[in-house]
Amino acid sequence: MKNNILTTLVFCAYRSHAHIYRICKSVSRKFKIIVIENSLDYNFKKSIEKKFKNTKVIIPKKNIGLSKSYNIGIKNSNTKYIFLNCPDVVITNNLLNRLTQCAEALKEFDVLAPEFKNTLNFSNYFGNKKEFKSKKKLINQFKLSEVEFIDNGFFMKTSFAKKFLFDEKFFLYFEVTDFCTRLRKNNKRLLISDKIRFHHFHSKSVEKKYEYIAKLTKAWHFNWSKFYYLSKHKNYFYALYKIKNNFFSAIKKLLVNFLKLRFKECYINLIEIYGIIFSICMLKASYRPHIK
Repeated sequence: MKNNILTTLVFCAYRSHAHIYRICKSVSRKFKIIVIENSLDYNFKKSIEKKFKNTKVIIPKKNIGLSKSYNIGIKNSNTKYIFLNCPDVVITNNLLNRLTQCAEALKEFDVLAPEFKNTLNFSNYFGNKKEFKSKKKLINQFKLSEVEFIDNGFFMKTSFAKKFLFDEKFFLYFEVTDFCTRLRKNNKRLLISDKIRFHHFHSKSVEKKYEYIAKLTKAWHFNWSKFYYLSKHKNYFYALYKIKNNFFSAIKKLLVNFLKLRFKECYINLIEIYGIIFSICMLKASYRPHIK
């Protein structure tokens, strides 16, 4: 298909070098790829851009997280469509062609996403799902449904994405939930196709040797982002009520791990508590674990 030149792939990455190399190798050079590399690895940028002329690696001044990375990718895209993803996915030319084909057939749509290949434990959406009413040919060809939240793989018109950028107060976690919530509040529709599928490795973006750093990052930012999301879309006291279980759970885990002398796990629990305190105090999502 010739229409694949209409699409730019955007990846927010942090030490996901093997995944990015794999994706760049598997995807046709007619697709454009933008990688925002938050590890600030300039050698990686030189290597990728030398081998894959269709790929641009953007190095920010510091680790900026997912929301800002996606926004940079959106702002730097000049193709008709944009496809936002984390690196721990399998992207094929057929997948991209099918998404583009579906988008071209729909003509007017807001957000389109493929379903995961293996939905036994995870689906690429959550919340309610209802049938999308469209032409019978489209329904049979792509089996589209309207959903409340999409987990991964946002395929949109670039012009649309530039109007609805991600909230940059989020560093990591709940940013896509917030994005979907804002879209639905603006009467936009989120579509998922059961006939267009891709593989997601689930929480495997970061290289294995950085797993502890990833655990620390999740411990702090999951709690901070949960509180911020709930206070933003509900209110402060509702968020306070909802975060209390996370707080007491972190304290319980801290005591258990201390008694069992599991001090690395104790530090993760302390970081959880630290993130909750920052969120309750309405302080910025400023935590960045140190890499030696």
